[in-house]
Amino acid sequence: MGNSRSSRRRRYEEKDASDDEDDGEYIRQLELHLTRLIAYAESADPTLQREVAEKLANAAVKAERQVQIVNLGGLRLLVPLTRSRDAEVRRLAAHALANLSVDAQNQIKLAEDGAIPVLIALLACQGEIHVQRQAAKALANISVNVRNKERVAEEKGIIPLVELARSPHVGVRVEAVAALANLAVNDKNEQEIARVGGLEVILD
Repeated sequence: MGNSRSSRRRRYEEKDASDDEDDGEYIRQLELHLTRLIAYAESADPTLQREVAEKLANAAVKAERQVQIVNLGGLRLLVPLTRSRDAEVRRLAAHALANLSVDAQNQIKLAEDGAIPVLIALLACQGEIHVQRQAAKALANISVNVRNKERVAEEKGIIPLVELARSPHVGVRVEAVAALANLAVNDKNEQEIARVGGLEVILD
């Protein structure tokens, strides 16, 4: 019995060590790729941009990766990618930002690195409903932060969100309403949302 428990314990320890090694290797690879790519993110070939943005969007699903990507400079890569000529790159970059913005500290860093006006600009991508949805989702997450509620309003994000809250596309509408609901926790924002007809949309 003792040998069996000891054997299981060794397997668990080996598994933990393997996980640590995998995590360390991932961080090294991430740092290497980001360092190489940040410098030419704006001018890279769309095929490469899509690959990079997709990898970061997928990696940012995991909570521990969200912090790592931002700490290693991922925002300096993703923000320029939201201005790519390629709609799919814009969608993937917005998706990655939406995933990263789940983390509370990242919400602050996203705002400090200028992501809020970038995301608001993506709301106006006519005909690109997936880009609009991910941008609205990121703004909904970012607006959980008290200071960011003010920042989104200061960057004129309320009116485009109210407009998207009336979108015929359910996914876009849901994320826009969620963003407005978070913004409305601030009294001044609530008054502005009401002024432009947004409260009816939230309460509908």
